[in-house]
Amino acid sequence: MINSNDINKALSLISSNIHRTPISSSSYLSEKFNSNIYFKEELFQKTGSFKIRGVLNKLSNLNKDALKTNGIISMSSGNHAQAVAYGAKINQISSTVVMPTYSTKSKIEATKNYGAKVVITNDNLLETVKNLQKKSNAYFIHPFDDDYVIAGQGTLGLEITQDLPQVDHVFTGVGGGGLISGICVAMKEFNPKIKIIGVEPKGADGMNQSLKKGKAIELDSIDTIADGLSAPFIGEKNFEIAQKYLDELITVSDQEIISTMWLIYERTKLFIEPSSAASLAPIIHNKYKLPKNSNPIFIMCGGNIDKQKLLEIS
Repeated sequence: MINSNDINKALSLISSNIHRTPISSSSYLSEKFNSNIYFKEELFQKTGSFKIRGVLNKLSNLNKDALKTNGIISMSSGNHAQAVAYGAKINQISSTVVMPTYSTKSKIEATKNYGAKVVITNDNLLETVKNLQKKSNAYFIHPFDDDYVIAGQGTLGLEITQDLPQVDHVFTGVGGGGLISGICVAMKEFNPKIKIIGVEPKGADGMNQSLKKGKAIELDSIDTIADGLSAPFIGEKNFEIAQKYLDELITVSDQEIISTMWLIYERTKLFIEPSSAASLAPIIHNKYKLPKNSNPIFIMCGGNIDKQKLLEIS
């Protein structure tokens, strides 16, 4: 299991190639919930989400000369795909990304525009990657179940501890588990009393099912508007960290996510994707009661929303 030293090292390696994203507050929400409400604005990160942190840390710990021969390969519904493509581009490495058929058009196009070869499939993503690897010998960069990727995502939590050390609650969406596991290590080792709450869509509750069964599971089906939280399975390493550190996991409906997304836009003008809105949904819909005068932060993990999807939920 990684530790805070791994995350500190990751930040030193990737800081020159990422944005140190801002933290904002909301006077309206703070007054409404008798707390000091903060947002970590990762939607302003390069490629539009936190995913670039993990990809760049992984690439920083690999032999790039060797990678230039066969390139890299990964799988993603969108945000990690863009991060892989961008990370490969700035390191002058070829990349291939396997994406499911339900990926949004804008994320597919953005991945291609960063220079990746995109393979769209309705088959098992990991099996498709393995089959392509046999032909290309490309190096596989896992989207979440990898120590370097987890440490990279944990740099987001490290920044919060440095910029806003009084935070006592952290809320973030959960997909495959990369972000939540990185945040858990970074922030629990800084302050063991901090409460970390994961939030999942009901239609993609892999971590919820994993914690109930005591092991990382693969979902039989996925049905959620929050495509950034639609990982088909939970990573083994991610599950181990979440099982150790996570204080609570809450599931929310797509409608709760959508209404929260519009509330955030109306009150903060942050134009986020549904995956970001999931973090605040438990508060808005009375699924978690904040202690009075607490200092919670909600992770706005990305802002890559498809125009067509936006029209559908408007």
